Formats: sequence, C-alpha cells, structure tokens
Amino acid sequence: MCSSDLSLRKVTKKCNYLCGAEMSVQELLTTYQRDPRLLQLADRIALSGPQETTLTGLQGSSPAFVLAACFSNEALATHNHLVICNEAEEAAYFQNTLESITGALDLFYFPSSYKNSKNFRLLNPSHVMLRTEALTRLSRRESASGELRKKVLVTYPEALLEKVVSATAFADRIIELKVGATLDIPRSEEHTSELQ
Repeated sequence: MCSSDLSLRKVTKKCNYLCGAEMSVQELLTTYQRDPRLLQLADRIALSGPQETTLTGLQGSSPAFVLAACFSNEALATHNHLVICNEAEEAAYFQNTLESITGALDLFYFPSSYKNSKNFRLLNPSHVMLRTEALTRLSRRESASGELRKKVLVTYPEALLEKVVSATAFADRIIELKVGATLDIPRSEEHTSELQ
C-alpha cells in the first residue's frame, strides 16, 4: 500500500469521525471546491500581477485537496501550476496524493537528474526521463485548437536549480516517431548526428 492511499484513508476516516457519515474522496474534494475561501484563493491566483499568498494550518492531505480544487476551478482553467515542496520525498508523496485525488493525466513530477544531492556525477536515468517527459509535455500543444492544456508540475528546490535547455533548443531536438509511419533513415541519421 502506498503512502498516499494510506493518507487518503486517514482523511476519510477522520471525516467519518467528524461528520458522522462516510464521505468519499470525491465528496471531500467537492466540499473543498465549494468552500468560499477556495473561491477567494482561485480569484486571487487568477489576477494578472504577481501575488504572494500564504496558506497556514494545512495538515496531511489538505494541501493536495486545496490544489486539486484550484486545478478544477473555472477561473484557473488556463493556468499551469508549479508546486515546490521542501524536499524530494515530500514532492513525490504530494504528486502521488494529488494524482490519487484527481486522476489527472497532466500532472508531472520533476525530480533532480542526480542519484543524490551530494554527488553530481551519478545520473539517475529514470529521473532524467521524468524531467524530459515533463518538459516535453509542458511545451506541447495538445488540444485540437492548438491551445496548451493546463498542467501541474511538482518539484523541489534542488531539481529547479539544474540547468535545462531553452524551450526553442529543446523543441528543435525532438524527434517524433509514430507506429506505422515511414521513416526516412538517411534524414534521421543526419538529424541525430546534428544533435551531438
């Protein structure tokens, strides 16, 4: 059993105790979505200028429920969300909990490329792949109208400090392969040799 499942069960049990009735995760999320404080928060986030907002007293899975409610709010329909947790483990748990609550496909974990924060020579290939997928999906226009779909990126300070290639250079280096498509091998070889 993963930690987010455990924390969601604790939230449901606590809600059962406080409310006197069994409440599903979806019902709890709906309660968050209808809360006037969340509507005020969504309106504040939607303002065009820089905003500084602090939420205090959030415990357990409540930060994930607040973000999930914001993610589904109409005022924030076109906004991407960046969540910066204190450390890698906290970010991984937060992303997992948020994914359990929302079932969102556009939710990405953006880890550091390295195996640990003390040795920057040992790359973690799975983390490099997660970072690449996140950057690719963040830059890709996915709807039929060509608009970017909103996304959530969960990370931590060490991962943000790493350099990444510019969006243009990244887009220029993407090679798309599709099942059943004819591949021009000489052109592909030329393109990959240009990348090195």
